[in-house]
Amino acid sequence: MSLRPVRRLIEAKPTLEGAGVRLRRTFGFGNTSEFDPFLLLDDFRNDVPDDYLAGFPWHPHRGIETITYVLAGTVEHADNRSLVLFDSGENVAVQAGDEGIRFLLVSGKPLQEPVAWYGPIVMNTQVQLQQAFEELREGTFLKPTVS
Repeated sequence: MSLRPVRRLIEAKPTLEGAGVRLRRTFGFGNTSEFDPFLLLDDFRNDVPDDYLAGFPWHPHRGIETITYVLAGTVEHADNRSLVLFDSGENVAVQAGDEGIRFLLVSGKPLQEPVAWYGPIVMNTQVQLQQAFEELREGTFLKPTVS
């Protein structure tokens, strides 16, 4: 059994997004290869509703799948706005202190594809990215669903 050693500990940074939503960004919009297949991780947790009620204006997505994870109730924590990036190995060991621990473990097989990214649109090349924005301007961005 080989435990996955911690490669890096990343503290989430305060960020404004959308129409002025205050959140904490753990990673995203930088070198994506280290987090492949994930592109972005934002933490919307907040005790001040006015910090996130502005929301996000309508915007399209292409080339990405968005996931929203919601916990009901309230959570008090001291540090969680942290990301532990593990290195290679087979297992992960987690040990809680006296007050317990709550965490989300995400894993995915790296895609190892080039990334061309601007806003909510992620493609493999700049040409594909430009084409997507041209389709958005022309009103042909949304494609009919084929069943």
